[in-house]
Amino acid sequence: MTAGTDGAQARLMSVDYLRVVLAAFVVLAHSGLARETLRDGGAAGLWGLALGNSTLRVAVPVFTLIAGLFLGQVIRRGQISPWAGGLLARYAVWSGVYLLFLWFYYSERPLSLTLSELLLGFMHLWFLEGLAIAGIILAAMVRLGCGAVIGSAIVLGAAGLWLQYLRMAGLADVPVEHYRNGPLYLYPYLAMGWLMAQSPPRLSAAALWLVAGVGLAATVVESHAWLRRIGEEPLLEMPLGHLLLCPALLMLVMRWRAPVTHLPLGRAAAGIYVMHVLVLQGLPMLGIDHPGWGVILGIALPFALVWAVVAAGRRHRWLLRLI
Repeated sequence: MTAGTDGAQARLMSVDYLRVVLAAFVVLAHSGLARETLRDGGAAGLWGLALGNSTLRVAVPVFTLIAGLFLGQVIRRGQISPWAGGLLARYAVWSGVYLLFLWFYYSERPLSLTLSELLLGFMHLWFLEGLAIAGIILAAMVRLGCGAVIGSAIVLGAAGLWLQYLRMAGLADVPVEHYRNGPLYLYPYLAMGWLMAQSPPRLSAAALWLVAGVGLAATVVESHAWLRRIGEEPLLEMPLGHLLLCPALLMLVMRWRAPVTHLPLGRAAAGIYVMHVLVLQGLPMLGIDHPGWGVILGIALPFALVWAVVAAGRRHRWLLRLI
């Protein structure tokens, strides 16, 4: 292996480390531990909640940026259909798992409501469906050229923000699924990741830290403003500042020459994302209701399961297709 290949592998490894951190952010957010901790303390608690919300919510945009970085190869090879089909298959399988696991809850609800949720994006699994749809849109826009990718990302992103602000301001009863989805939320970041791969930005580390700092500050201020205006529900889903913070964060991490490991970090991150809610919902049934244990086991159990399947060899590799 040449030195250049070593450097490329180290940069890709840094992205895998980042994936695990982002998956941990998702678990922390869904456990409620961060929210309970940060919101205490009056006015200072609002700033803490704004900071926590701004930080933990980078997970979905950065996951999407990473997907966009590598999606160009899929599009060039004409493999967008199997790529999207794999995501939708995982979405269907895991949605079925959660419906069976939470049957006692969903059996008491109208079937039409459950079907609507499955169509628009079920629980946290909406990301799988949304990413597949965003990828299909990107592949279509790439055929029309770079200008079409940029223009469509701006139009769809602006539409998503507009619907979000209508809801936040109480001007329209817009369900969150109507803007937190593949076309209006994920697609702009997927397109941004694709553009970064086509023409890597040539920014110094100092410039990237500045952009990330400005993006984080803008996100915290915006989140705090909404918290003061409308309270803690709903928290801001799509901050404007993330458009600066998330790509700068990814580019900073890609500069890190991470130590190479044989741990299945990328697979483990995906496993944590799809399985952690099973742990968070299942622990209270076992009498373990502290959110701290939910965070620890929500990360550790899926990681261990993925690691065990990978270590088991080819006979069980089919299980990894579900992640």
